[in-house]
Amino acid sequence: MPNTKVRVVGSGFTAFTYNHKAIAFIEGIEDSGQRAFSDMGQGYQFIQPLNDANGKVARHPVEIATSRVLTGGTLVLTIRELWNAPVWQQLAGLAKSFNLVDIFEVLATNPSYVQFQQIIRPPDPSLKPRGKTYNNCTIVDINDGDTITIGALAVTKGITVAHTHSSAPSP
Repeated sequence: MPNTKVRVVGSGFTAFTYNHKAIAFIEGIEDSGQRAFSDMGQGYQFIQPLNDANGKVARHPVEIATSRVLTGGTLVLTIRELWNAPVWQQLAGLAKSFNLVDIFEVLATNPSYVQFQQIIRPPDPSLKPRGKTYNNCTIVDINDGDTITIGALAVTKGITVAHTHSSAPSP
């Protein structure tokens, strides 16, 4: 069977790490991306004066102003919970944390932020791997609630991570 041209997300083609260690039983990642920053909420603004440079009514915007900075981004991780520990305890260094404040305290003792990294390895060996490094990451929310139903087979929980910026992964 020939290699596909489109990116296949399963089957081990995409790996995700926390602080340089694989995340056990991770099921999904939602990357918010980074948008252009503005106090107005969007990274651009239509410029439409009452009169244009010739003193005529400006019937449409005369230009579009754009931001030159990005907002931070978020990652929402969906991880399967194991019998012996909450999902966030599967992340390196958080084994003794019981709640979000414990996580904040553990992260505050680290002299540097942690990184998340996504590596995409195409099945075609002639294509180079690519991905993202998420820099200056902080866990900002954990789902420590529970929903238990008779038909459920496994429990997934979410962890929200904020990051300041992303960059190309280090080789």
